Amino acid sequence: MSEQNKPTIVVVDDEEPIRRFLRIALDSHGYNVIEAASAAEGIKQIVAYSPDAVLLDLGLPDTDGMSVIQKVREWSSVPIIVLSARGQED
Repeated sequence: MSEQNKPTIVVVDDEEPIRRFLRIALDSHGYNVIEAASAAEGIKQIVAYSPDAVLLDLGLPDTDGMSVIQKVREWSSVPIIVLSARGQED
């Protein structure tokens, strides 16, 4: 399956090990994975790729993930799945 025919997921998480795990898992199931380590980068990737879904961490270094959701909702109805260990870091 070519990259163009694969569904695209944007993963927005500042922790590289989590992005790597998600990239490997999603890629093995036929998804094209675009990564972003910050809210600003995530928004840019969502605009650039018009993904089929977004996996979003709430604890980002430049702003809260809830702000990302609010900004994206101003112009897109892309499904956003929140992945967060907020309050349960262990």
